[in-house]
Amino acid sequence: MNLSPAIEAEVTGILDRYAAAYVKKDLAAFSRLFSPDITGYGSGPDEVIQNHRELLRQLRRDTAQADVHAVTFSDRKVNYDGRIAWITAKNAIIFSVGGGAKEILDGRMTMVLKNTGSRWVIEQLHFSMPYGGQAAGQSFPGA
Repeated sequence: MNLSPAIEAEVTGILDRYAAAYVKKDLAAFSRLFSPDITGYGSGPDEVIQNHRELLRQLRRDTAQADVHAVTFSDRKVNYDGRIAWITAKNAIIFSVGGGAKEILDGRMTMVLKNTGSRWVIEQLHFSMPYGGQAAGQSFPGA
């Protein structure tokens, strides 16, 4: 299906609202972006989300442990098929812990969004970071 500029703007607008909610630690704004049936993964081994309640628990943990100064998305690719859109992007999160120096989580993100008829909601989210033990051009560590 053809992705119109208007639909692409609606879908990528979710990324802007996501980034703003993270920086402001605005759990209510975050909550409105996600489906009740949200599923996904974060970068930590225990960051598994199977519903909206678990998402909010994870976001409370995130916002309690660090200050997020910026969330950026680059190399965005949006696909669309009727009521469903999916995004892949590089994702950088600039944060600090306990007033310390700013650090960056450079990762990759995917989202699946559904149009409910009145708005887009995030149904699936995945954030990961490339495995540091794997050299560029290699499919497996040590190869």
